[in-house]
Amino acid sequence: MFDEARLERLISAYLDQELTADEKRELEEMLLASSRAREIFLDRANWHGLLREHALQGQAALLMDEEAPAPSSSAPPDPAPKKIIPFRRKAAWLVAALAACVALGWWLLPRPAAEKRGIVKRGKGTEHVALLAQAIGVTWEDGSSSFGTGSALPRGWVKISSGTLRLDFYSGARVILEGPASLELLSPDLARLEKGKLTARVPPPAEGFTVISSDLRVVDRGTEFGMNVSGTNDCEVHVFDGEVELQGELPATAEKALYQGNAVSIREGRWTSMPADRGSFADPAAVLTAAVRESEAQLAAWQKDSLDYRSLPDLKVYFDFEGLHPGDQVIPNLAAGADESSNGTVIGCDPLPGRWPRKGALGFAKTSDRVRFRADGTTPSLTLLARVRVDSLPQSHNHLLSMAPESVGEVHWKIDQSGCLVLGVRAEAKLASDSWERLTSPRIVTEQDFGRWMQLATVIDGSTGTMKHFVNGKEIASGKMARRPAIQLGLANLGNFDASAPEFQTNIVRSFNGRIDEFAIFTRALDASEIAAIK
Repeated sequence: MFDEARLERLISAYLDQELTADEKRELEEMLLASSRAREIFLDRANWHGLLREHALQGQAALLMDEEAPAPSSSAPPDPAPKKIIPFRRKAAWLVAALAACVALGWWLLPRPAAEKRGIVKRGKGTEHVALLAQAIGVTWEDGSSSFGTGSALPRGWVKISSGTLRLDFYSGARVILEGPASLELLSPDLARLEKGKLTARVPPPAEGFTVISSDLRVVDRGTEFGMNVSGTNDCEVHVFDGEVELQGELPATAEKALYQGNAVSIREGRWTSMPADRGSFADPAAVLTAAVRESEAQLAAWQKDSLDYRSLPDLKVYFDFEGLHPGDQVIPNLAAGADESSNGTVIGCDPLPGRWPRKGALGFAKTSDRVRFRADGTTPSLTLLARVRVDSLPQSHNHLLSMAPESVGEVHWKIDQSGCLVLGVRAEAKLASDSWERLTSPRIVTEQDFGRWMQLATVIDGSTGTMKHFVNGKEIASGKMARRPAIQLGLANLGNFDASAPEFQTNIVRSFNGRIDEFAIFTRALDASEIAAIK
């Protein structure tokens, strides 16, 4: 049930455009939870529209009376008026009814793209120019931005102390960067090399790709070339295939074009011609081989750890998503001693590669995709842990995990549209905003993180009444619980929201868009060191 007097006050504030953000959420929850509340809302919105239309018509009539010429005394008298309802008054009823429906729909349907906040709107400062395709043995320079494989790279600096990166520019140019190196990404076809080595392979669509170093501009003319910058006035350019054009402050005797097999060394303003040395630069094929080797080594280490993981104390649910094929319906719960009744049922999701090419995962793309499972029992404490790849955040609520509605102790775990990790624990049975204990993290997902794998964990510690969020093993948020309900396990959805209660509308969309390749539930509060140790 809901407080009808409170609903009336909220509707009145809504119609007067005086709702606060908290009141707006409260009204939305009432409307979603109760058909009677929706009837009241429609009725009040309908009358509001009629009264407004009546006032507008009255004002218009006064204006017309003031401006209309006086009737001629010789004019024949008007015939007796017919008792009919003017069309405009009929229209007023239709407009008011339509306005009420639209107003209710505004609450119950997903917001239009124009209202999406934060990461959905891309400013000029966040324009992406390249993709980080591979990273082998990379150590990022202290104080600089770090990126994961698959990340879209914005304009700005990429700085590594060691290792090798493969960058695929949106123009089509492919660059191998060898550390230590500093490369500034300026546009899809322009970069500045401050230090380090790079090899650029430039196909025809990317012809004109340019790399700057001090006063030198190396402009591709359909080629593969290498650059080595070891100081402000110390640079080498090697052409392995095709041709490059050299621009800038060149000596009168310097060649403006450099062809296959040739190189130039520039030291303290002195130019020296020499043969190109392919062996001193990274070979793209060798980089690919090294990336595969590193991936296989990481997968093998995870497979070993996963076997130990299954027997950890109080592990209730563990899905590793390995060995799945298209059409498979069951994901086994691999937690030690788990019953088959706790296995997951796949609904709509497709098997896809996980964080490594040969690691299994499930893709959640359609709004109906989910994994349905049951984990019975109650517990004072809980830990949720998942390896996820967020591909987009199209919904206001993008659920990682939801439990059946209207149960005290149910847990909801999601990422909101601004990219914050959110935990909700129902502390009271009433359908109201203040029935929940919540913890919201700072922003953890930006557009830069789309396509990037991360470990998310959330801990509910019933003994201390605390909630904590972790990202990649590091604590990012914590908060106290005013109420400490026992966590009620039961039917749950991975990657979606369960709106099975009759009071809920079945068209609520709160689906997750991305991939999950590992998921676990513990019926105890893991500490920070335990979470950090789970690779």
